[in-house]
Amino acid sequence: MSRSHEIEVIEDLPALRGLESEWNEVAPPKDVEPWQSFSWIEAAATAYSQNHLLRIITVRKDGRLAGIAPMVLKPSEQPLKPLRLDFLGGEELKEPNRFIARDPAALDLLVDVIVSQHMYPIRLSRMPGDSENVNYLKSKFKQAGWMTATLSMPYPYVDLKGNPIKSSLKEDLRRARRKAEAFGKVRSEVLDVPSKEELMKHLETAFIIEGSGWKGKNGSAIVSTEPRRQFFERYACSAWKDGTLRLGFLMIDNTPVAVQYAIESANSYWLLNVGYDEKYQECSPGKLLLGESIKEAAKSGLVRYNFLGKEEPWTRRWTTNAQDCVVLAPCRPNLRGMIAMLSDALYMVKKRMKEQTLKPALRA
Repeated sequence: MSRSHEIEVIEDLPALRGLESEWNEVAPPKDVEPWQSFSWIEAAATAYSQNHLLRIITVRKDGRLAGIAPMVLKPSEQPLKPLRLDFLGGEELKEPNRFIARDPAALDLLVDVIVSQHMYPIRLSRMPGDSENVNYLKSKFKQAGWMTATLSMPYPYVDLKGNPIKSSLKEDLRRARRKAEAFGKVRSEVLDVPSKEELMKHLETAFIIEGSGWKGKNGSAIVSTEPRRQFFERYACSAWKDGTLRLGFLMIDNTPVAVQYAIESANSYWLLNVGYDEKYQECSPGKLLLGESIKEAAKSGLVRYNFLGKEEPWTRRWTTNAQDCVVLAPCRPNLRGMIAMLSDALYMVKKRMKEQTLKPALRA
Protein backbone atom coordinates (compact mmCIF):
# COMPACT_ATOMS: atom_id res chain seq x y z
CA MET A 1 0.00 0.00 0.00
CA SER A 2 1.24 3.47 -0.86
CA ARG A 3 2.53 5.52 2.05
CA SER A 4 0.20 8.30 0.99
CA HIS A 5 -2.80 6.08 1.84
CA GLU A 6 -4.00 5.44 5.38
CA ILE A 7 -6.62 2.92 6.51
CA GLU A 8 -8.70 3.47 9.65
CA VAL A 9 -11.60 1.49 11.09
CA ILE A 10 -14.24 3.56 12.93
CA GLU A 11 -15.78 1.59 15.80
CA ASP A 12 -17.92 4.09 17.74
CA LEU A 13 -20.62 6.68 17.11
CA PRO A 14 -18.68 9.78 18.23
CA ALA A 15 -15.87 8.99 15.80
CA LEU A 16 -18.41 8.40 13.02
CA ARG A 17 -20.14 11.72 13.72
CA GLY A 18 -16.78 13.45 13.57
CA LEU A 19 -16.55 12.49 9.89
CA GLU A 20 -19.68 14.39 8.83
CA SER A 21 -18.13 17.36 7.05
CA GLU A 22 -15.47 15.26 5.28
CA TRP A 23 -18.05 12.62 4.33
CA ASN A 24 -20.33 15.26 2.82
CA GLU A 25 -17.41 16.54 0.76
CA VAL A 26 -16.76 13.06 -0.70
CA ALA A 27 -20.48 12.25 -1.04
CA PRO A 28 -22.61 15.43 -1.23
CA PRO A 29 -26.12 14.34 -0.17
CA LYS A 30 -27.81 15.85 -3.24
CA ASP A 31 -25.42 14.04 -5.61
CA VAL A 32 -25.39 10.48 -4.28
CA GLU A 33 -27.83 7.64 -3.68
CA PRO A 34 -29.49 7.87 -0.24
CA TRP A 35 -27.51 5.00 1.36
CA GLN A 36 -24.22 6.64 0.43
CA SER A 37 -25.03 9.79 2.39
CA PHE A 38 -23.69 10.50 5.86
CA SER A 39 -27.27 11.14 7.05
CA TRP A 40 -28.39 7.61 6.14
CA ILE A 41 -25.38 5.88 7.70
CA GLU A 42 -25.47 7.96 10.90
CA ALA A 43 -29.20 7.28 11.34
CA ALA A 44 -28.68 3.55 10.75
CA ALA A 45 -25.74 3.43 13.16
CA THR A 46 -27.76 5.24 15.84
CA ALA A 47 -30.87 3.09 15.42
CA TYR A 48 -29.27 -0.34 15.01
CA SER A 49 -25.92 -0.20 16.82
CA GLN A 50 -27.10 -1.63 20.16
CA ASN A 51 -26.26 -5.24 19.25
CA HIS A 52 -23.81 -4.45 16.45
CA LEU A 53 -20.14 -3.56 16.32
CA LEU A 54 -19.35 -0.71 13.94
CA ARG A 55 -16.59 -1.44 11.45
CA ILE A 56 -16.64 1.62 9.19
CA ILE A 57 -13.53 1.36 7.03
CA THR A 58 -12.05 4.63 5.79
CA VAL A 59 -9.28 5.35 3.30
CA ARG A 60 -7.31 8.60 3.38
CA LYS A 61 -5.03 9.83 0.64
CA ASP A 62 -2.48 12.41 1.75
CA GLY A 63 -4.58 12.92 4.89
CA ARG A 64 -7.79 13.57 2.94
CA LEU A 65 -10.80 11.25 3.20
CA ALA A 66 -11.08 9.36 -0.10
CA GLY A 67 -13.23 6.26 0.51
CA ILE A 68 -15.64 4.69 3.00
CA ALA A 69 -17.06 1.19 3.44
CA PRO A 70 -19.91 1.49 6.00
CA MET A 71 -19.71 -1.98 7.55
CA VAL A 72 -20.88 -3.59 10.77
CA LEU A 73 -20.09 -6.87 12.55
CA LYS A 74 -23.35 -8.51 13.62
CA PRO A 75 -25.27 -11.77 13.88
CA SER A 76 -27.17 -12.35 10.65
CA GLU A 77 -30.96 -12.48 10.69
CA GLN A 78 -30.77 -15.67 8.62
CA PRO A 79 -31.03 -19.21 10.09
CA LEU A 80 -28.15 -20.14 12.45
CA LYS A 81 -27.46 -16.39 12.85
CA PRO A 82 -23.79 -16.48 11.80
CA LEU A 83 -21.64 -13.54 12.85
CA ARG A 84 -20.80 -11.58 9.68
CA LEU A 85 -19.41 -8.34 8.32
CA ASP A 86 -22.22 -6.66 6.40
CA PHE A 87 -23.30 -3.25 5.20
CA LEU A 88 -24.59 -1.14 8.08
CA GLY A 89 -28.40 -1.44 8.09
CA GLY A 90 -28.31 -3.82 5.12
CA GLU A 91 -30.47 -6.58 6.54
CA GLU A 92 -32.68 -4.36 8.67
CA LEU A 93 -33.61 -1.80 6.00
CA LYS A 94 -33.45 -4.19 3.04
CA GLU A 95 -32.42 -1.41 0.66
CA PRO A 96 -29.44 -1.28 -1.73
CA ASN A 97 -25.95 -0.39 -0.50
CA ARG A 98 -22.74 0.94 -2.00
CA PHE A 99 -19.20 1.82 -1.04
CA ILE A 100 -18.33 5.52 -1.14
CA ALA A 101 -15.18 6.47 -3.04
CA ARG A 102 -13.67 9.66 -4.40
CA ASP A 103 -11.89 7.76 -7.20
CA PRO A 104 -11.27 4.18 -8.48
CA ALA A 105 -7.99 3.92 -6.55
CA ALA A 106 -9.79 4.51 -3.23
CA LEU A 107 -12.44 1.94 -4.17
CA ASP A 108 -9.72 -0.64 -4.95
CA LEU A 109 -8.16 -0.04 -1.55
CA LEU A 110 -11.49 -0.47 0.24
CA VAL A 111 -12.08 -3.76 -1.55
CA ASP A 112 -8.55 -4.95 -0.74
CA VAL A 113 -9.05 -4.19 2.97
CA ILE A 114 -12.36 -6.10 3.07
CA VAL A 115 -10.92 -9.05 1.13
CA SER A 116 -7.98 -9.22 3.56
CA GLN A 117 -10.32 -10.00 6.48
CA HIS A 118 -9.79 -13.50 7.90
CA MET A 119 -11.96 -13.89 10.99
CA TYR A 120 -15.54 -13.58 9.77
CA PRO A 121 -17.71 -14.35 6.73
CA ILE A 122 -18.93 -11.32 4.76
CA ARG A 123 -22.30 -10.39 3.30
CA LEU A 124 -22.48 -7.46 0.90
CA SER A 125 -26.23 -6.84 0.79
CA ARG A 126 -27.90 -5.68 -2.43
CA MET A 127 -25.09 -3.97 -4.28
CA PRO A 128 -26.39 -2.30 -7.47
CA GLY A 129 -24.09 -2.76 -10.40
CA ASP A 130 -23.28 -4.37 -13.70
CA SER A 131 -21.71 -7.76 -14.28
CA GLU A 132 -18.25 -6.19 -14.66
CA ASN A 133 -18.39 -4.74 -11.13
CA VAL A 134 -19.71 -7.99 -9.64
CA ASN A 135 -17.16 -10.13 -11.48
CA TYR A 136 -14.37 -7.83 -10.25
CA LEU A 137 -15.43 -8.29 -6.62
CA LYS A 138 -15.86 -12.05 -7.02
CA SER A 139 -12.42 -12.38 -8.60
CA LYS A 140 -10.85 -10.41 -5.74
CA PHE A 141 -12.39 -12.72 -3.14
CA LYS A 142 -11.49 -15.84 -5.15
CA GLN A 143 -7.85 -14.77 -5.45
CA ALA A 144 -7.72 -14.39 -1.65
CA GLY A 145 -9.12 -17.89 -1.05
CA TRP A 146 -12.75 -17.02 -0.37
CA MET A 147 -15.77 -18.94 -1.66
CA THR A 148 -18.56 -16.69 -2.92
CA ALA A 149 -22.28 -17.07 -3.51
CA THR A 150 -24.57 -14.54 -5.19
CA LEU A 151 -28.27 -13.79 -5.00
CA SER A 152 -30.08 -11.39 -7.33
CA MET A 153 -32.44 -8.91 -5.63
CA PRO A 154 -33.47 -6.23 -8.20
CA TYR A 155 -35.67 -3.25 -7.44
CA PRO A 156 -38.20 -1.68 -9.88
CA TYR A 157 -37.92 1.80 -11.32
CA VAL A 158 -39.73 4.04 -13.80
CA ASP A 159 -37.81 5.70 -16.64
CA LEU A 160 -39.08 9.30 -16.56
CA LYS A 161 -38.27 10.07 -20.20
CA GLY A 162 -41.21 10.36 -22.57
CA ASN A 163 -44.52 9.18 -21.08
CA PRO A 164 -43.71 7.52 -17.75
CA ILE A 165 -47.34 6.60 -16.94
CA LYS A 166 -49.00 4.00 -19.17
CA SER A 167 -52.28 4.81 -20.91
CA SER A 168 -54.15 2.04 -19.04
CA LEU A 169 -52.96 3.48 -15.72
CA LYS A 170 -54.00 6.99 -16.70
CA GLU A 171 -57.56 5.77 -17.12
CA ASP A 172 -57.39 4.01 -13.72
CA LEU A 173 -56.15 7.22 -12.15
CA ARG A 174 -58.97 9.25 -13.71
CA ARG A 175 -61.55 6.83 -12.28
CA ALA A 176 -59.88 6.86 -8.86
CA ARG A 177 -59.79 10.65 -8.83
CA ARG A 178 -63.53 10.87 -9.63
CA LYS A 179 -64.23 8.58 -6.68
CA ALA A 180 -61.94 10.61 -4.41
CA GLU A 181 -63.63 13.87 -5.44
CA ALA A 182 -66.91 12.45 -4.16
CA PHE A 183 -65.36 12.81 -0.68
CA GLY A 184 -64.12 16.37 -1.21
CA LYS A 185 -61.45 18.50 -2.90
CA VAL A 186 -58.39 16.43 -3.89
CA ARG A 187 -54.83 17.77 -3.96
CA SER A 188 -51.29 16.54 -3.43
CA GLU A 189 -48.52 18.42 -1.66
CA VAL A 190 -44.87 18.02 -0.75
CA LEU A 191 -44.20 19.63 2.60
CA ASP A 192 -41.88 22.59 2.95
CA VAL A 193 -41.64 23.05 6.70
CA PRO A 194 -39.76 25.86 8.47
CA SER A 195 -38.60 23.95 11.54
CA LYS A 196 -37.71 20.54 12.91
CA GLU A 197 -40.66 20.76 15.31
CA GLU A 198 -43.07 21.18 12.37
CA LEU A 199 -41.41 18.30 10.54
CA MET A 200 -41.84 15.99 13.55
CA LYS A 201 -45.56 16.78 13.71
CA HIS A 202 -46.01 15.84 10.05
CA LEU A 203 -43.86 12.73 10.48
CA GLU A 204 -46.14 11.59 13.29
CA THR A 205 -49.15 12.01 10.98
CA ALA A 206 -47.32 10.10 8.23
CA PHE A 207 -46.44 7.22 10.57
CA ILE A 208 -50.03 6.98 11.84
CA ILE A 209 -51.38 6.75 8.28
CA GLU A 210 -48.76 4.20 7.22
CA GLY A 211 -49.32 2.05 10.32
CA SER A 212 -53.12 2.13 10.18
CA GLY A 213 -53.50 -0.49 7.45
CA TRP A 214 -52.05 -3.86 6.54
CA LYS A 215 -48.48 -2.79 7.34
CA GLY A 216 -49.46 -2.23 10.95
CA LYS A 217 -51.20 -5.60 11.06
CA ASN A 218 -48.26 -7.59 9.68
CA GLY A 219 -45.61 -5.70 11.66
CA SER A 220 -43.83 -4.03 8.73
CA ALA A 221 -44.89 -0.44 9.50
CA ILE A 222 -42.33 2.14 10.61
CA VAL A 223 -43.92 2.30 14.06
CA SER A 224 -43.87 -1.51 14.47
CA THR A 225 -40.35 -1.51 15.96
CA GLU A 226 -38.54 1.20 17.88
CA PRO A 227 -35.23 0.97 15.93
CA ARG A 228 -37.10 1.29 12.61
CA ARG A 229 -39.02 4.32 13.85
CA GLN A 230 -35.83 5.85 15.23
CA PHE A 231 -34.05 5.40 11.89
CA PHE A 232 -36.81 7.00 9.80
CA GLU A 233 -37.25 9.90 12.23
CA ARG A 234 -33.55 10.63 12.46
CA TYR A 235 -32.95 10.23 8.75
CA ALA A 236 -35.92 12.48 7.92
CA CYS A 237 -34.53 15.26 10.12
CA SER A 238 -31.06 15.00 8.55
CA ALA A 239 -32.41 14.73 4.99
CA TRP A 240 -34.61 17.78 5.68
CA LYS A 241 -31.45 19.73 6.59
CA ASP A 242 -29.69 18.36 3.48
CA GLY A 243 -32.60 19.51 1.31
CA THR A 244 -33.27 15.99 -0.05
CA LEU A 245 -36.37 14.93 1.93
CA ARG A 246 -39.67 14.73 0.05
CA LEU A 247 -42.54 14.07 2.46
CA GLY A 248 -45.70 14.08 0.37
CA PHE A 249 -49.40 13.78 1.23
CA LEU A 250 -52.60 13.30 -0.72
CA MET A 251 -55.26 15.51 0.86
CA ILE A 252 -59.04 15.23 0.58
CA ASP A 253 -60.33 18.59 1.78
CA ASN A 254 -57.92 19.10 4.70
CA THR A 255 -57.55 15.43 5.64
CA PRO A 256 -54.31 13.58 4.75
CA VAL A 257 -55.31 10.17 3.31
CA ALA A 258 -52.04 8.93 1.78
CA VAL A 259 -48.34 9.57 2.40
CA GLN A 260 -44.97 9.11 0.71
CA TYR A 261 -41.58 9.28 2.41
CA ALA A 262 -39.02 9.84 -0.35
CA ILE A 263 -35.62 11.33 -1.18
CA GLU A 264 -34.62 13.39 -4.21
CA SER A 265 -30.93 13.04 -5.02
CA ALA A 266 -28.56 11.98 -7.81
CA ASN A 267 -31.10 13.28 -10.35
CA SER A 268 -33.56 10.60 -9.18
CA TYR A 269 -36.57 10.11 -6.91
CA TRP A 270 -36.18 7.38 -4.26
CA LEU A 271 -39.45 6.14 -2.79
CA LEU A 272 -38.65 4.68 0.64
CA ASN A 273 -42.08 4.27 2.22
CA VAL A 274 -45.76 4.63 1.34
CA GLY A 275 -49.07 4.31 3.17
CA TYR A 276 -52.73 5.23 2.95
CA ASP A 277 -55.82 5.44 5.13
CA GLU A 278 -57.86 2.31 4.44
CA LYS A 279 -61.11 4.20 5.10
CA TYR A 280 -60.54 5.72 1.64
CA GLN A 281 -59.43 2.49 -0.01
CA GLU A 282 -62.17 2.54 -2.67
CA CYS A 283 -60.65 5.65 -4.28
CA SER A 284 -57.05 4.29 -4.30
CA PRO A 285 -55.37 7.26 -2.54
CA GLY A 286 -51.93 5.65 -2.60
CA LYS A 287 -52.15 5.13 -6.35
CA LEU A 288 -53.32 8.71 -6.87
CA LEU A 289 -50.39 10.09 -4.87
CA LEU A 290 -47.98 7.85 -6.74
CA GLY A 291 -49.27 9.11 -10.09
CA GLU A 292 -48.94 12.73 -8.99
CA SER A 293 -45.40 12.28 -7.68
CA ILE A 294 -44.26 10.51 -10.88
CA LYS A 295 -45.65 13.38 -12.98
CA GLU A 296 -43.94 15.98 -10.77
CA ALA A 297 -40.62 14.08 -10.84
CA ALA A 298 -40.73 13.97 -14.65
CA LYS A 299 -41.70 17.64 -14.86
CA SER A 300 -38.77 18.66 -12.66
CA GLY A 301 -36.29 16.94 -14.99
CA LEU A 302 -35.40 13.85 -12.93
CA VAL A 303 -34.37 10.79 -14.92
CA ARG A 304 -35.57 7.91 -12.73
CA TYR A 305 -38.29 7.18 -10.20
CA ASN A 306 -37.10 4.33 -7.98
CA PHE A 307 -39.69 2.22 -6.18
CA LEU A 308 -36.98 0.38 -4.18
CA GLY A 309 -38.04 -2.63 -2.11
CA LYS A 310 -38.63 -5.50 -4.52
CA GLU A 311 -40.74 -6.24 -7.56
CA GLU A 312 -44.37 -6.88 -6.67
CA PRO A 313 -47.53 -7.47 -8.74
CA TRP A 314 -48.60 -3.86 -8.09
CA THR A 315 -45.25 -2.38 -9.21
CA ARG A 316 -45.50 -4.28 -12.52
CA ARG A 317 -48.59 -2.22 -13.33
CA TRP A 318 -46.32 0.82 -13.34
CA THR A 319 -43.10 -0.59 -14.79
CA THR A 320 -41.22 -3.68 -15.87
CA ASN A 321 -37.83 -1.96 -15.51
CA ALA A 322 -35.63 -3.26 -12.71
CA GLN A 323 -32.23 -2.25 -11.38
CA ASP A 324 -30.18 -5.38 -10.83
CA CYS A 325 -28.77 -5.77 -7.32
CA VAL A 326 -26.59 -8.62 -6.16
CA VAL A 327 -25.98 -10.00 -2.69
CA LEU A 328 -22.40 -11.27 -2.42
CA ALA A 329 -21.77 -13.75 0.38
CA PRO A 330 -18.04 -14.61 0.53
CA CYS A 331 -16.95 -17.24 3.10
CA ARG A 332 -13.59 -18.58 4.12
CA PRO A 333 -13.27 -22.41 3.98
CA ASN A 334 -13.29 -22.71 7.79
CA LEU A 335 -15.85 -23.46 10.52
CA ARG A 336 -17.39 -19.95 10.54
CA GLY A 337 -17.54 -20.01 6.75
CA MET A 338 -19.22 -23.42 6.64
CA ILE A 339 -21.84 -22.29 9.17
CA ALA A 340 -22.54 -19.17 7.09
CA MET A 341 -22.89 -21.22 3.89
CA LEU A 342 -25.26 -23.66 5.60
CA SER A 343 -27.25 -20.70 6.90
CA ASP A 344 -27.52 -19.31 3.35
CA ALA A 345 -28.71 -22.69 2.06
CA LEU A 346 -31.37 -22.97 4.77
CA TYR A 347 -32.52 -19.43 4.00
CA MET A 348 -32.94 -20.25 0.30
CA VAL A 349 -34.91 -23.43 1.09
CA LYS A 350 -37.19 -21.52 3.44
CA LYS A 351 -37.63 -18.73 0.85
CA ARG A 352 -38.61 -21.18 -1.91
CA MET A 353 -41.06 -22.99 0.35
CA LYS A 354 -42.69 -19.65 1.20
CA GLU A 355 -42.90 -18.72 -2.48
CA GLN A 356 -44.55 -22.06 -3.32
CA THR A 357 -47.08 -21.51 -0.53
CA LEU A 358 -47.89 -17.99 -1.78
CA LYS A 359 -48.22 -18.85 -5.49
CA PRO A 360 -51.82 -20.20 -5.32
CA ALA A 361 -52.92 -17.11 -3.36
CA LEU A 362 -51.22 -14.76 -5.84
CA ARG A 363 -52.82 -16.54 -8.80
CA ALA A 364 -56.23 -16.24 -7.12
